[in-house]
Amino acid sequence: MHMRGSVMGPTGKWEKLENPARVAELSPVDTLTRAGIFDGATVCDIGAGSGLFATAAARLTHAAVYAVDTDADILARLAEKAKAEGLSNLNTVPVSGYSYPLEENSVDLILLVTLLHEIDRKDLLFAEIKRILKPSGRICIVEFRKEPTPMGPPVPHRCSARETEAICAGYGYRKAQEFLVGESFYSQVYTHNPE
Repeated sequence: MHMRGSVMGPTGKWEKLENPARVAELSPVDTLTRAGIFDGATVCDIGAGSGLFATAAARLTHAAVYAVDTDADILARLAEKAKAEGLSNLNTVPVSGYSYPLEENSVDLILLVTLLHEIDRKDLLFAEIKRILKPSGRICIVEFRKEPTPMGPPVPHRCSARETEAICAGYGYRKAQEFLVGESFYSQVYTHNPE
């Protein structure tokens, strides 16, 4: 998975992702609940970072939660956190590209939290999503609103809600739901659009 580079080390990245204001605004449990997570759902958090959403998901479902990321150091720290919190269903999955060691049609809910605008090869990402997502599965995307907000990357680097919908439609997914998340984010939930 190739994303735009970061000059922050693992500690700086962790602190940024776990910033209390960011955590409060993203409100992972509320966002996941609104996105339709259920107990028994297998979840894959792509670009999981510090595991803000992966750990919340692991508390909401007894099934497996996969935290996928290219940053092995931050995943090692997340694994320690999950162990300390007794989240035995959270599995860290370090990857270097767009191929994940998960079975076909095995995931109920895929999370892409502030990731889509960073992905260079969306075709490869969505090909892998299609492979691992169950036909009845859902994709929950959380992105920065494409306007000045209290936090987030420069506005030109963001994906608007309309751009995100067009991207997903191009890969065969239909928007089922949309809602705002705090002042800085929006969330969209997608289902497979049968041809």
